[in-house]
Amino acid sequence: MKVKAIIIAMGLAALASTSAFAADSYSVGERASVVQFGNGNVATVDQQASSYDDVKVQQTANGATATVTSTTGAFNKTDIKQNGVGSDSKLSATVTQDRAYAEQTRISQSGSNATATVTQTSSSFDNDSINQNGSNSKAKITQTGASSNIVNIDQGMNTVYGKINGGDATVAQTSTTGNNVQISQDRGNDKAVVETNGGGFNKTTITQTGGGTDASVQQNSELADTVSIKQDGAEIANISSTNGGGNHTSIDQSGATLPNLVSVHQINAKNEMTNIVQSGAAFNKVYVDQLFEANDHTTVIQNGSENTASVAQRFGGSNTVNALQLGTKNIADLSQQAAVESSLMSTQVGELNSVTASQTGSHEELTLAQVGSGNIATASQSGAGNVGLIAQGGLGNSASLSQAGYGNSAAVTQVGVANKATIAQH
Repeated sequence: MKVKAIIIAMGLAALASTSAFAADSYSVGERASVVQFGNGNVATVDQQASSYDDVKVQQTANGATATVTSTTGAFNKTDIKQNGVGSDSKLSATVTQDRAYAEQTRISQSGSNATATVTQTSSSFDNDSINQNGSNSKAKITQTGASSNIVNIDQGMNTVYGKINGGDATVAQTSTTGNNVQISQDRGNDKAVVETNGGGFNKTTITQTGGGTDASVQQNSELADTVSIKQDGAEIANISSTNGGGNHTSIDQSGATLPNLVSVHQINAKNEMTNIVQSGAAFNKVYVDQLFEANDHTTVIQNGSENTASVAQRFGGSNTVNALQLGTKNIADLSQQAAVESSLMSTQVGELNSVTASQTGSHEELTLAQVGSGNIATASQSGAGNVGLIAQGGLGNSASLSQAGYGNSAAVTQVGVANKATIAQH
């Protein structure tokens, strides 16, 4: 990179712009350091055809801007540290990597309204981290044609960088393979968005604590991706997946007294696995809609009262739904329409719970189990070769099972007092 000196710039905005540019020839093991004090400083580092370079940028004051560009490089290290002063620091850091290999980038920002942007094109085995301490900070990672990269966005989870409010993290991946994205957000009113398109074997982990946070994952034509979301407080998680297969989604929501919401939409995919756990006190809701899916496995577990679990699988085959609800006044609405060889199971433990389940198709299995008092189970099946089973234990429970078609089998088992059972076949 042909820069060996340490560059220190001090002064006002008009006088404090420092740049380090690479020469045309290939360089190895060069070092550049930029240190700036004063508002509105600008630091620019350009690496071209270089390897094992070490770039450090340190800026203290408001309105600082740092830009680092690396082209056809390898094993380069970039460390950007920005420290703002006051309530509106407006720090900005931008890193662009094109055809880079095994590069390491670290951006640390302390101050409110900070922005960090990392763009990777045709890069592999890069390791990038963004650490932000300050309210209303934004971080964005864009990867195109990249593989085996690691991205870590920390907005307040690491105690070293403190806690922030209103963090915004966005990750966009196109034609990427084997990337690992981790987003951590604390305090509350945070937002995390991950978009993946036309890739596979990517891993996304989102951890949010506090309250009022929102996590959104959108997958298009992805194969064997893994998504893990863990939220604590009043949280919202949205998952959208189309034209993929073999993706695994895990959502864990907890909160003392505040409700949580999960919404999952999957279209035209195969071998999808979705696991959802909610342990808030009450009013948690899960909505899962799967269309033109095959061999999907969906599990919903809710612990609390007045929760709702709604799962709909339409026009698929060999799909499974398993719902477990612990508490009182919970509601389960489960359906498999135009399906073949699919299975549905609901278990409720507590009082005044209700489940409604329906299946249309052939060679399907339905099992509803309730333990407690005042529970209601209603099931319907239409088609051929279907099997329906309802089991209840307790006081004052009600079971209704209806079947239409031929070759179907129905059974209701009740243990307790003042229970009511109805079976209708036609």
